Amino acid sequence: MAKKSNRTPIVVLVLVLIAAAVAAYVWTRRHHATSVSPAANTPAESGAPLVVSADKIDPANEDRLIELTADLKVHAPAHDMLGVEADAVMLMRYADMLQWQEQCTGTNCTYQQVWSPQLLSSRKFRVQEGHQNPGRMPVTTARYPSPEVRVGAFRVNAALFGNAPQGGVLPIKPVQYPVTSAKLPSNLAISFRDRNGILYAGDPDHPAVGDVRVIYRIVPAEKVQIIGTQHGDGVIVKSVKSVAPSS
Repeated sequence: MAKKSNRTPIVVLVLVLIAAAVAAYVWTRRHHATSVSPAANTPAESGAPLVVSADKIDPANEDRLIELTADLKVHAPAHDMLGVEADAVMLMRYADMLQWQEQCTGTNCTYQQVWSPQLLSSRKFRVQEGHQNPGRMPVTTARYPSPEVRVGAFRVNAALFGNAPQGGVLPIKPVQYPVTSAKLPSNLAISFRDRNGILYAGDPDHPAVGDVRVIYRIVPAEKVQIIGTQHGDGVIVKSVKSVAPSS
């Protein structure tokens, strides 16, 4: 019985020490949590992007939301299937063809020639004779992004700067890009004439049904502000805004 009574104070002491250690740990954690300044929160915790320099990629920011501002740099020209190229973020080709258009009111139909980017089928015209349209568009409207565009050291998807949702506005305003037939390969140059920077497959002075005209615009490389997720050597863009000085 004496041995049992001697062990009791030891057990009590151990329990007291354990309780004290737990209390100290809890107090330390609470003190640390309350002593952290809100300014010390990381961007991921606060939801705000981390503003970084565009000059160098920091691997420590992988998969983080970042914000950077710098000039776009085109490292490879944009070019289309006709052989036209431009040192631009995107080359935009607009093609339309002169075609017959039918307009009917009741039993009365009129026919006029219009430039249209879409193929107008004449198969269902009430009066087809003398109003036949070609069955295909020899050249179509299309957009061609540069295969490599960077903002500072970061690679970005050039298509983002020339595509927008329906009714949306492009982050960078396209500008006219005059083209001459001399820019085309020799096998295509003989099929086109140029007038005021516009290519014509046909006679620009006397256009006929089936003639095609092609106009080019480009998305130029400007200074932009980008917010996105850093991934590898690039940034997955969530928003982009041109910060080029207004003209």
